[in-house]
Amino acid sequence: MTTRSDPRREPVHIEAIRGYFGDPRTVDHYVRAVANIGLWNTERAVFEERIERQSRVLDLGCGAGRIAIGLWEMGYRNVAGADLSEEMIAESRAIAQVLGVEIPFLVEDATNLSFEDQAFDAIVFGFNGLMQIPGWESRRQALKEIWRVLAPEGAFIFTTLDREDSLYSVVFGDQDNFEHDIARNSSLIEEGDRLFQTEHGTTFMHVPTRPKVQEELQSAGFDVVDCRMRREIGRESERVFEFSEDCRFWVTKKPTSKNAGS
Repeated sequence: MTTRSDPRREPVHIEAIRGYFGDPRTVDHYVRAVANIGLWNTERAVFEERIERQSRVLDLGCGAGRIAIGLWEMGYRNVAGADLSEEMIAESRAIAQVLGVEIPFLVEDATNLSFEDQAFDAIVFGFNGLMQIPGWESRRQALKEIWRVLAPEGAFIFTTLDREDSLYSVVFGDQDNFEHDIARNSSLIEEGDRLFQTEHGTTFMHVPTRPKVQEELQSAGFDVVDCRMRREIGRESERVFEFSEDCRFWVTKKPTSKNAGS
């Protein structure tokens, strides 16, 4: 079966991403995740091991505040949240106020952060958020900004899907899948892009390979400290599985001896 690309479509861009995350359906999905899911067991384990309690922590792509509020509940008292979506930030502020959580939530673009150099000791970009930035050129700019606002020896922790893992090797092995066929789907930019329908609307995700992420991190100057699939770190509840499929945790560090990314 062949599917023609829609000639009206343009390559996905950041405003389309902003629109998806500002959609009331998407916002409601993330708000419910704060109340019904909270931190994943694996997130809690990684943060406990890699981030000291006194650290200045940025939850980048914070959505409605699930991770930032979870960190606060773990005892982290110097946490900030940032997201591209004004609607998400409005909800995160409202939730924090109800819970009595003292976390500043700010509207920010990961590719052009307003924070001062070395403002944070740890940065978390959870739930595959880095890969929802369209195009490696823009993702590299985000990595450059994360490097800039991260203190030396600081931890950068994020997750990605994995194109070579069992689930997505099958998805991308389907040559007739219009969602990821860059030859026919003019909304896609690079191999590994997907533009697909959810119950909340149409969303974008880049599904990288492990070697590609390692290459980009090395080029940006980060040292990879740990790199495991979620299932290798711990077990999750059914609610977490319903919210998100398996993903790869990346734990990296900004070394003191290199100026890459600056």
